[in-house]
Amino acid sequence: MRIAIVTDVHGNLVALDAVLADLRDAGPDLVVHGGDLALGGSRPAEVVDRIRELGWPGVLGNTDAIMDPDAPSPVPPGGFAAQAAARTRELLGPERAAWLTGLPLEWRGDGVAVVHAVPGDCWAVVPHDASDDALRETYGPLGVPVAVYGHIHHAYVRRLDGLTVVNTGSVSQSLDGDPRASYAVVEDGRVEVRKVAYDVEPVVADLLAVGYPNAELYARWMRTGVYAPPSAPA
Repeated sequence: MRIAIVTDVHGNLVALDAVLADLRDAGPDLVVHGGDLALGGSRPAEVVDRIRELGWPGVLGNTDAIMDPDAPSPVPPGGFAAQAAARTRELLGPERAAWLTGLPLEWRGDGVAVVHAVPGDCWAVVPHDASDDALRETYGPLGVPVAVYGHIHHAYVRRLDGLTVVNTGSVSQSLDGDPRASYAVVEDGRVEVRKVAYDVEPVVADLLAVGYPNAELYARWMRTGVYAPPSAPA
Protein backbone atom coordinates (compact mmCIF):
# COMPACT_ATOMS: atom_id res chain seq x y z
CA MET A 1 0.00 0.00 0.00
CA ARG A 2 1.16 3.52 -0.82
CA ILE A 3 0.52 5.79 2.19
CA ALA A 4 0.98 9.57 2.30
CA ILE A 5 1.40 11.25 5.67
CA VAL A 6 0.48 14.95 5.77
CA THR A 7 1.06 16.76 9.03
CA ASP A 8 1.35 20.17 10.69
CA VAL A 9 -0.97 22.10 8.36
CA HIS A 10 -1.40 24.80 11.03
CA GLY A 11 -4.45 26.48 9.51
CA ASN A 12 -2.66 27.20 6.22
CA LEU A 13 -5.26 26.50 3.53
CA VAL A 14 -3.08 27.74 0.67
CA ALA A 15 -0.30 25.29 1.55
CA LEU A 16 -2.80 22.48 2.06
CA ASP A 17 -4.30 23.10 -1.39
CA ALA A 18 -0.80 22.95 -2.90
CA VAL A 19 -0.19 19.62 -1.20
CA LEU A 20 -3.57 18.29 -2.35
CA ALA A 21 -2.61 19.11 -5.93
CA ASP A 22 0.71 17.31 -5.50
CA LEU A 23 -1.02 14.30 -3.97
CA ARG A 24 -2.81 13.78 -7.27
CA ASP A 25 0.61 13.22 -8.83
CA ALA A 26 1.91 11.14 -5.90
CA GLY A 27 -1.06 8.78 -6.18
CA PRO A 28 -1.32 7.35 -2.66
CA ASP A 29 -3.86 4.69 -1.79
CA LEU A 30 -4.42 6.35 1.57
CA VAL A 31 -3.61 9.70 3.19
CA VAL A 32 -3.11 9.94 6.97
CA HIS A 33 -2.78 13.25 8.79
CA GLY A 34 -0.30 13.72 11.61
CA GLY A 35 -2.03 16.39 13.68
CA ASP A 36 -1.49 20.10 14.34
CA LEU A 37 -4.15 20.97 11.80
CA ALA A 38 -5.46 24.33 12.96
CA LEU A 39 -3.40 26.57 15.26
CA GLY A 40 -0.98 28.98 13.61
CA GLY A 41 -2.95 30.00 10.54
CA SER A 42 -5.81 32.19 9.45
CA ARG A 43 -8.02 29.42 7.99
CA PRO A 44 -8.27 26.72 10.66
CA ALA A 45 -11.98 26.06 10.09
CA GLU A 46 -11.51 25.61 6.36
CA VAL A 47 -8.54 23.28 6.90
CA VAL A 48 -10.43 21.12 9.39
CA ASP A 49 -13.49 20.98 7.16
CA ARG A 50 -11.41 20.01 4.13
CA ILE A 51 -9.65 17.18 5.95
CA ARG A 52 -12.89 15.88 7.41
CA GLU A 53 -14.51 15.96 3.98
CA LEU A 54 -11.58 13.99 2.57
CA GLY A 55 -12.02 11.41 5.32
CA TRP A 56 -8.35 11.21 6.25
CA PRO A 57 -7.66 9.25 9.44
CA GLY A 58 -5.12 10.86 11.71
CA VAL A 59 -3.71 11.62 15.13
CA LEU A 60 -3.77 14.28 17.82
CA GLY A 61 -1.17 17.03 17.68
CA ASN A 62 -0.12 19.13 20.64
CA THR A 63 -1.76 22.26 19.23
CA ASP A 64 -4.92 20.26 18.61
CA ALA A 65 -4.94 19.16 22.25
CA ILE A 66 -4.98 22.76 23.53
CA MET A 67 -8.19 23.47 21.64
CA ASP A 68 -9.66 22.22 24.92
CA PRO A 69 -8.82 25.12 27.25
CA ASP A 70 -9.38 22.91 30.29
CA ALA A 71 -7.04 20.11 29.23
CA PRO A 72 -3.71 19.83 31.07
CA SER A 73 -0.85 21.24 28.99
CA PRO A 74 2.57 22.83 29.41
CA VAL A 75 1.41 26.04 27.72
CA PRO A 76 1.73 29.03 30.09
CA PRO A 77 -1.39 31.21 30.37
CA GLY A 78 -1.19 34.38 28.33
CA GLY A 79 1.92 33.30 26.44
CA PHE A 80 2.59 32.96 22.72
CA ALA A 81 0.83 29.60 22.25
CA ALA A 82 -2.03 30.51 24.56
CA GLN A 83 -2.78 33.65 22.54
CA ALA A 84 -2.81 31.64 19.31
CA ALA A 85 -4.99 28.96 20.88
CA ALA A 86 -7.60 31.47 22.01
CA ARG A 87 -7.85 33.06 18.56
CA THR A 88 -7.92 29.67 16.85
CA ARG A 89 -10.80 28.52 19.05
CA GLU A 90 -12.75 31.62 18.00
CA LEU A 91 -12.12 30.87 14.32
CA LEU A 92 -12.94 27.15 14.68
CA GLY A 93 -16.04 27.19 16.82
CA PRO A 94 -16.76 24.58 19.51
CA GLU A 95 -17.76 21.63 17.30
CA ARG A 96 -14.55 21.61 15.25
CA ALA A 97 -12.45 22.16 18.37
CA ALA A 98 -14.12 19.16 20.01
CA TRP A 99 -13.41 17.02 16.93
CA LEU A 100 -9.73 17.96 17.06
CA THR A 101 -9.34 17.16 20.74
CA GLY A 102 -10.98 13.77 20.19
CA LEU A 103 -8.33 12.53 17.75
CA PRO A 104 -6.33 9.43 18.80
CA LEU A 105 -2.65 9.52 19.69
CA GLU A 106 -1.63 6.83 17.21
CA TRP A 107 -2.51 5.40 13.80
CA ARG A 108 -1.29 2.07 12.38
CA GLY A 109 -1.60 0.36 9.05
CA ASP A 110 0.41 -1.79 6.63
CA GLY A 111 3.60 -1.79 8.70
CA VAL A 112 3.47 1.97 9.33
CA ALA A 113 2.76 3.76 12.61
CA VAL A 114 2.01 7.48 12.77
CA VAL A 115 2.28 9.62 15.91
CA HIS A 116 2.51 13.36 16.19
CA ALA A 117 5.56 13.42 18.46
CA VAL A 118 6.28 10.17 20.33
CA PRO A 119 4.13 7.18 21.29
CA GLY A 120 1.62 8.19 23.94
CA ASP A 121 2.68 11.86 24.07
CA CYS A 122 1.98 14.59 21.52
CA TRP A 123 4.28 17.13 23.23
CA ALA A 124 7.71 15.49 23.58
CA VAL A 125 10.40 16.70 21.16
CA VAL A 126 12.68 14.28 19.31
CA PRO A 127 15.05 16.43 17.24
CA HIS A 128 16.18 15.57 13.72
CA ASP A 129 19.73 14.96 14.96
CA ALA A 130 18.76 12.60 17.79
CA SER A 131 21.07 9.60 18.15
CA ASP A 132 20.24 6.26 16.57
CA ASP A 133 19.91 4.80 20.07
CA ALA A 134 17.42 7.49 21.07
CA LEU A 135 15.32 6.84 17.96
CA ARG A 136 15.32 3.08 18.58
CA GLU A 137 14.37 3.58 22.22
CA THR A 138 11.54 5.98 21.36
CA TYR A 139 10.01 4.45 18.23
CA GLY A 140 11.13 0.82 18.38
CA PRO A 141 8.38 -0.10 20.90
CA LEU A 142 5.80 0.66 18.18
CA GLY A 143 6.86 -2.66 16.68
CA VAL A 144 6.55 -1.62 13.05
CA PRO A 145 9.11 -1.30 10.23
CA VAL A 146 8.32 2.39 9.62
CA ALA A 147 7.58 4.98 12.33
CA VAL A 148 6.46 8.42 11.18
CA TYR A 149 6.09 11.62 13.16
CA GLY A 150 5.75 15.37 12.61
CA HIS A 151 5.89 18.05 15.34
CA ILE A 152 9.46 19.32 14.79
CA HIS A 153 8.86 20.74 11.26
CA HIS A 154 12.17 19.27 10.07
CA ALA A 155 11.99 16.50 7.46
CA TYR A 156 14.42 13.58 7.63
CA VAL A 157 14.63 9.83 7.09
CA ARG A 158 16.82 7.63 9.31
CA ARG A 159 17.29 3.95 8.46
CA LEU A 160 18.21 1.70 11.38
CA ASP A 161 18.34 -2.09 11.64
CA GLY A 162 14.73 -3.19 11.21
CA LEU A 163 13.33 0.31 11.73
CA THR A 164 13.01 3.41 9.57
CA VAL A 165 12.16 6.64 11.39
CA VAL A 166 10.61 9.38 9.26
CA ASN A 167 9.80 12.96 9.98
CA THR A 168 7.46 14.32 7.33
CA GLY A 169 8.39 17.95 7.76
CA SER A 170 5.52 20.41 7.89
CA VAL A 171 2.89 21.59 5.45
CA SER A 172 3.13 25.05 7.03
CA GLN A 173 5.97 26.77 8.92
CA SER A 174 8.74 24.39 7.81
CA LEU A 175 11.79 24.91 10.03
CA ASP A 176 14.48 22.92 8.22
CA GLY A 177 15.65 25.81 6.06
CA ASP A 178 13.29 24.96 3.20
CA PRO A 179 10.04 26.98 3.38
CA ARG A 180 8.16 24.73 0.97
CA ALA A 181 5.32 22.53 2.22
CA SER A 182 6.56 19.04 3.05
CA TYR A 183 4.97 15.62 3.41
CA ALA A 184 6.02 11.97 3.11
CA VAL A 185 4.98 8.96 1.07
CA VAL A 186 5.71 5.41 2.28
CA GLU A 187 5.38 2.29 0.14
CA ASP A 188 6.80 -1.16 0.96
CA GLY A 189 9.37 0.40 3.28
CA ARG A 190 10.51 2.97 0.74
CA VAL A 191 10.16 6.60 1.81
CA GLU A 192 9.89 9.74 -0.28
CA VAL A 193 9.77 13.22 1.26
CA ARG A 194 7.99 15.53 -1.18
CA LYS A 195 8.46 19.31 -1.13
CA VAL A 196 5.77 21.57 -2.61
CA ALA A 197 6.17 25.28 -3.33
CA TYR A 198 3.31 27.68 -2.60
CA ASP A 199 2.83 31.44 -2.41
CA VAL A 200 3.37 32.54 1.18
CA GLU A 201 2.36 36.18 0.75
CA PRO A 202 -1.43 35.69 0.55
CA VAL A 203 -1.17 33.59 3.70
CA VAL A 204 0.71 36.36 5.49
CA ALA A 205 -1.79 38.97 4.32
CA ASP A 206 -4.65 36.85 5.61
CA LEU A 207 -3.00 36.37 9.01
CA LEU A 208 -2.73 40.13 9.36
CA ALA A 209 -6.29 40.68 8.12
CA VAL A 210 -7.85 38.40 10.73
CA GLY A 211 -5.75 39.91 13.52
CA TYR A 212 -3.96 36.67 14.30
CA PRO A 213 -1.65 37.00 17.33
CA ASN A 214 2.05 37.30 16.49
CA ALA A 215 1.30 37.20 12.77
CA GLU A 216 4.65 38.74 11.86
CA LEU A 217 6.57 35.95 13.58
CA TYR A 218 4.53 33.27 11.81
CA ALA A 219 5.21 35.14 8.58
CA ARG A 220 8.95 35.05 9.22
CA TRP A 221 8.88 31.29 9.78
CA MET A 222 6.89 30.72 6.60
CA ARG A 223 9.07 32.98 4.47
CA THR A 224 12.44 31.68 5.65
CA GLY A 225 11.94 28.12 6.87
CA VAL A 226 14.12 29.06 9.86
CA TYR A 227 13.03 29.10 13.50
CA ALA A 228 13.13 32.36 15.41
CA PRO A 229 11.89 32.29 19.03
CA PRO A 230 8.89 34.44 19.93
CA SER A 231 11.16 36.88 21.77
CA ALA A 232 13.56 37.35 18.82
CA PRO A 233 13.74 40.82 17.27
CA ALA A 234 12.53 41.30 13.70
